[in-house]
Amino acid sequence: MKTKSKELKVKLLVLVTGSIAAVRIPLLVSQLVKNNYEIKCVISKNAEKLVQPVSLSILSRNACILDKDQWSYNQPRPLHIDLCDWADVLIMAPLTATTLSKWVTGNAEGLIASILIANTKPIVVAPAMNTKMWLNKAVQKNYSSLEDYTNVLLLNPSEGILACDEIGAGKMPPNDLIQLALTFILLQNKKPFYKDLKNKEFLITGGCTSEKIDAARNITNKSSGIMGLLLSQVARFRGAKVKYIHGPLKTKMNIIEGIQSYEIETSDDLSKAIQKEISNCDYFIMNAAVSDFKISKDTKKKIAKNKFESFLNNNFELVPDILKDLSKRKKQKQIFVGFCAFTGSISSARKIIKEKIVIKNCDLIFANPIDIEGQGFGPYAENEGWLFDKKDMEYFIEKTSKIDLANNLISQIISTNN
Repeated sequence: MKTKSKELKVKLLVLVTGSIAAVRIPLLVSQLVKNNYEIKCVISKNAEKLVQPVSLSILSRNACILDKDQWSYNQPRPLHIDLCDWADVLIMAPLTATTLSKWVTGNAEGLIASILIANTKPIVVAPAMNTKMWLNKAVQKNYSSLEDYTNVLLLNPSEGILACDEIGAGKMPPNDLIQLALTFILLQNKKPFYKDLKNKEFLITGGCTSEKIDAARNITNKSSGIMGLLLSQVARFRGAKVKYIHGPLKTKMNIIEGIQSYEIETSDDLSKAIQKEISNCDYFIMNAAVSDFKISKDTKKKIAKNKFESFLNNNFELVPDILKDLSKRKKQKQIFVGFCAFTGSISSARKIIKEKIVIKNCDLIFANPIDIEGQGFGPYAENEGWLFDKKDMEYFIEKTSKIDLANNLISQIISTNN
């Protein structure tokens, strides 16, 4: 998720207010600097009690700006305007109830409040506060008003153990998720991002299923679950309600929060979970790598090696085609999208892909090559592919990052329903 050029660094303004979650901001700043962002930090009076400004200065390689600097005689023009003009993107983290109230009511008291009111650039917002404060009607009303701000990408607080030892919603979203949201905004190439999926619901699957052979062995596929997760987060960033059903996620990035997620193991688990949710969605994206085979006989023992071949020959069976079976329940306005990993040339795979669309009765299939170095599996792999429909459409997405591909793919998917 690095910026493309050291000569063209993205200018990032980080606003820090007085929640205990402010102690996490130095790690976020350090993480972003390593990814080649140019950062300036602005810190409120209360945040100064929690984080040393000198730490943010050293980590960001720029002087940390304090509330008292707003009307310094050293400034040739109003500082809050100067900072808004300088920045490409802003991060408001953590956002407190007090700062939120000032922002939405137009109260420009203090440097950060003045910046928020004057700013027209894209801004990632990450609230953090006690659960009771977060659930307060006034706070919820103020927060909901930010949904109408076209330049604001909201990351709701996470659930967990808070600084006050209570358990509930109020934790600042993970640093990895804040950076993912920032990456998503930058994909728009300084154009405004649109919440074009409001009132839409996506059901997305991803990752691999696993089928038990015996007490020590299983059958599975090679999939990290990252592509499905990024499709889910991009749809959520664009305003959709998202449910993600997945196998084990193979990533160190903490980016799953903010969407409803359900982990499954077997193809039967996956099928049942989809059937429970399928009727409510507008878009169903079947990205899961379902194991093609399973064992018909359930055994709790380990099969001896000299008996293994015989056991497999007598108990081996194909897993049912989940997407094909689900298509019987497809509603008229729903869009079903399948995925097809292939090897070799697209010209050789084209006939099989078009046959799959018919067999599975889905609206679209995205076909991606997995035998090219640096593509396919893993969180840092890039990908390319072709989106096919039932007629003559064949839309190529050139090799790019998985989040960029996810964004492009969703744009193409929703365009088929317009």
